[in-house]
Amino acid sequence: MKICGIGQATPLTPLTYQQISHHFVTDCHKLFLAIAWYTGERPEAILSIDVKHVYENVARREPRDTVLYPSSNRKDKRTREVPCNWALKLMLSAYQPPESGFLFPSSYKADKHLSRQAVDKAFRRAVKKACLENKGFSLYSARRGFITRLNEQGYDIKVIQKLTGHRSINSLIILLLQKYATIGLKRVRMIV
Repeated sequence: MKICGIGQATPLTPLTYQQISHHFVTDCHKLFLAIAWYTGERPEAILSIDVKHVYENVARREPRDTVLYPSSNRKDKRTREVPCNWALKLMLSAYQPPESGFLFPSSYKADKHLSRQAVDKAFRRAVKKACLENKGFSLYSARRGFITRLNEQGYDIKVIQKLTGHRSINSLIILLLQKYATIGLKRVRMIV
């Protein structure tokens, strides 16, 4: 768990995702969290995403069947395509995207995307309003929650690797064992 900004982010659960999302003030921040929750991508790649990588037709707000993360936006420099969940499609259809450029444009600089600091500030406010502060949540919690959900639902390690974009199965196994997947108390009780 993350304590005083040090350590691993606590994974979101379906309940904590809903609680935090409910307390965001803007649709922009709600959509950011939804994309992180349903695609498991890193915050920086989500902030850098272009509207054409999410929408088939921007003017009509028609989401693509997959969310495309180009190699230039990703840590591992590999393009990643993730199926678009039906709930995420509904949010994208309701969202008013810019006509072109970044899905989350900066309010201050026309050629820049929303900053990680701005999203983090909004996230921390929502966490506080949801009475979840000091529980270790961060912008990375959605990615950890995504990976934890896949693992708990029994998905094969290769499916998890494909959906999360991890380059090596060995590194993913280590991550699952050491920091991403959290074994719930219910599963521990079943073992003991």
